[in-house]
Amino acid sequence: MTQVTYQQTRNNIRADKARYGTWRHAGFWVTFCYRVRRLRKFGGGLWKLLLPLDILLELSRMLVSDTKIPSSMDVGAGLYLPHPTGVVINDSAVIGANVNLFQQVTLGEWHGKSPVLEDGCELFAGARAFGDVRIGSGAKIGANTIIQKDVPANYVAYTDATKMRPRLDVQPDREAG
Repeated sequence: MTQVTYQQTRNNIRADKARYGTWRHAGFWVTFCYRVRRLRKFGGGLWKLLLPLDILLELSRMLVSDTKIPSSMDVGAGLYLPHPTGVVINDSAVIGANVNLFQQVTLGEWHGKSPVLEDGCELFAGARAFGDVRIGSGAKIGANTIIQKDVPANYVAYTDATKMRPRLDVQPDREAG
């Protein structure tokens, strides 16, 4: 793992804030807490003294959201969490710059591999990606879609809700006549 620098952290926080437009947004605070924790843990030297601030930020983050971004993973600048509730991210996932993650998104490990999200992709509410998958730059993943294979750049992946089949445990209705 490469050392995290103050300049890099400051630039990432600025890019994050630009995506939110305000520092008051709950998603910004989740992202900000991640950036401070990452600087404290991997910045070396005097950054270890940020522990009291890190603890206070973590307590405040817990009040606004149950989403926690593991500090061991690398997240590009401009992460946007419009509804930061229930997002689950594995610590070996990779997230590029300007990525949007909506509520209940899961990036999970499968057989020791985790997803890679390239720059500018979006995962909408309830989307899940597992294992060794790559979601290309600018790709959009629809709500409640499960990704188990690569999605090319600028593609849209979604669940087609119009596919239907009869339930196997119930007899079909017959018209009364």
